[in-house]
Amino acid sequence: MQRLLDLLVNRRFPLAAVMIAAIVAVSWGMKYNSIDGSSRAMLAEDDPYKEEVDQTKLDFPPSTSITFIFEADPDLFSLDALAAIDEMNKRYTEVDGALAAGSLLNYRLNPEDADTYDRDYLIPELDELTPEMLAQIRRIALADEELTESRLASTGDMSLASIKYTIEDTQEARLAVAQSALDLRDSLREKHPNVRIYVLGGVIFEYDSYHASRMDQQQLMPLVLGLSVVLLWYCLKSLSYAICLLLVAAPAITMSMGSFGWLDVPFNQISALGPLVVMVVAIADGIHIVSIYAQNLHKGLAKLDAMRESLRVNIQPVTLATLTTAMGFLSLNYCSSPGIYGFGNIVAIGVIWAFFITLLLLPALILALPTNKVPKPLGVQGFIVNVNRLVQTHGNKLFWGGTALILITLALLPLNKLDFNRFNFIDEDSDLHHVITALTEKIGNDRSLVYNVRSGEYYGITQPEFLNQIDTFTTWAESQPDVSFVASYSDYLRARNKSEHDDDEAYDQIPTDQLQVIDYLVGYQLIQEIEPSLEPIFNADYSSIRMVIGTSGLSNLEILQLSQRIDAWLADNLAAEVEVLHGNNEILYARLDRAIAVELMQGFTLSFILITATMIVGLRSMRYGLLSIMPNLFPATIVFGFWGLFIGELSPYILMMFSISIGLVVDDSVHVLSKYITARREGQTPENSVSYSLEKAGSAITITTASLAIGTFVLILSNTFHFQNVALLLTPIIIVALLLDILFLPPLLTKFDHWVEQRRGQTAAA
Repeated sequence: MQRLLDLLVNRRFPLAAVMIAAIVAVSWGMKYNSIDGSSRAMLAEDDPYKEEVDQTKLDFPPSTSITFIFEADPDLFSLDALAAIDEMNKRYTEVDGALAAGSLLNYRLNPEDADTYDRDYLIPELDELTPEMLAQIRRIALADEELTESRLASTGDMSLASIKYTIEDTQEARLAVAQSALDLRDSLREKHPNVRIYVLGGVIFEYDSYHASRMDQQQLMPLVLGLSVVLLWYCLKSLSYAICLLLVAAPAITMSMGSFGWLDVPFNQISALGPLVVMVVAIADGIHIVSIYAQNLHKGLAKLDAMRESLRVNIQPVTLATLTTAMGFLSLNYCSSPGIYGFGNIVAIGVIWAFFITLLLLPALILALPTNKVPKPLGVQGFIVNVNRLVQTHGNKLFWGGTALILITLALLPLNKLDFNRFNFIDEDSDLHHVITALTEKIGNDRSLVYNVRSGEYYGITQPEFLNQIDTFTTWAESQPDVSFVASYSDYLRARNKSEHDDDEAYDQIPTDQLQVIDYLVGYQLIQEIEPSLEPIFNADYSSIRMVIGTSGLSNLEILQLSQRIDAWLADNLAAEVEVLHGNNEILYARLDRAIAVELMQGFTLSFILITATMIVGLRSMRYGLLSIMPNLFPATIVFGFWGLFIGELSPYILMMFSISIGLVVDDSVHVLSKYITARREGQTPENSVSYSLEKAGSAITITTASLAIGTFVLILSNTFHFQNVALLLTPIIIVALLLDILFLPPLLTKFDHWVEQRRGQTAAA
């Protein structure tokens, strides 16, 4: 140990030069950083349904589209509102790669209404409309079930329109489409202030995620840096020390980001804030070195001796804290979502870089500072003195009070349910939340399940046997209470057959003549060429059909239950040669959320075992290694217990906090235990050992907790709603961990060691 201490202190300048060279080389990789804001960055890579979705995209090449939403009071059937929709129809080509637009203005009437009103479209030319005609159009539209189930609210005050586009599948192209759509939306809003206009779509979500990540990095990072400077300046009573700690944290951030750049790993919505976590962890490592160094200077030690003593006291706990923190974040690799395990990996990489920077660069920076005016160390020293006095005088009450709190919150944990609606976590003031709520309440179509039903043969979907099976399936699906609508080609065939026979109700059935079916399908293809906004309902060789089952307001668990009912019905009722594939990502998201919950708990269990084993080996004590479980595990259980009492709904991104919390909070317990063990091995009593550990580690862990708490609480200002909710959990976990470390762990250690000594005395006496 002494040789290592001499190396770090006496050879500090060569070591610092090597570290600076490494910082430059690794940080250079930042120029290769990229951000993937698409849904693919969140979906599991090994879900078996993913292959089915990919196959469906081959059978039915996806028609990428953006949805425009129009709202007006009392309804949309006014010249002003219709003019806004009409302008979108005329200007849709302003969206990059736009192919066609579909809205109320080019909605075709069903054959019966077309004959009755002697026109093909719902709405004639706008300059021909009169109040009487608008009233008539409103009655026709609200009576059209197909229209009100898909794109028009039953109250008439909300309607959906779509713009189809085709582009090269690159992030730059997708972001350009989103920007052009938002520009068109803003222009329409400006010209039609009485109409509320919104825009949704996958590229819009990616655009928002991309810019939210960029804004978080540009806004939150400087904010946390500024708050950290003020905090460290106050606590260490030295601006120069605070700046040195930030000079250590900054390269830890750039090296973690550079590592992702060299590895060609893109950032995503979750991993984008990993560098922020790296910064607060890096500051925490440096605080322990600097605080003990400042205390030693205040006692009159020379600079080099003060640094050697600080390193002697801190190398073991800092090393242990680095290993255990990295383990906690690496446990996220159990998760199959790239977003979550990417976050864990960048923090783990950054924590390891921070360790080397702290040992190789920080001593050189601190020792280079003049000491002609030694500051009084640690502005929280008075707080720790009071804590020490409280532990010595009321340790028994603190122990039993902490035990009761732990047991009560453990009993509350079952109140948490691993089921949630991801839309509940969207900012209530956002356009997206408003639109999703309106879709749920007014149209009943906020989530859809897509199925690719493959007959297995050329022109197989025109066979009467296949047709009857699909018609039966459609009828069954429409009867389900949690299904809003079913879009199936069997409905089209029935309506077309009825129309061809003068709307005779007797012909409201699937045609029995295969040639007639083919004729109807060819007719749909011709209409689709005229109206490219229509979605394909069968593929080019007439072997597969595409069905859409709309739902509204369902949680992930309810979506999965509906999917399981559908799968069971299909297995029991369709012919063996008919293959049914899941055709969109809705089930993947629901399955992902459930899978993540299991995977995160598996990862947490493994990391908890490894961290405990590391503590046992690092502290060289089975007894104290096992006791470290208490302050490391129970901060999360206490907070999650209250979460279950007041909220009770867990998302994967909330549950992620359970896995990473142990990696963050273990730092404090390592330092308390290591100082306590050192005192005990020197022959001090449990009470004196507790006082020594609080004196040596208490101030430092209080400062690190304050730094971590500020860094995590700032996430509540994030533009990403995942991190807003994370801040509500992680910040109290960090604070509770400190309280357990300084108020519960010391009396626990005292009681346990007295019990061990008593048992030894009884054994010796026997």
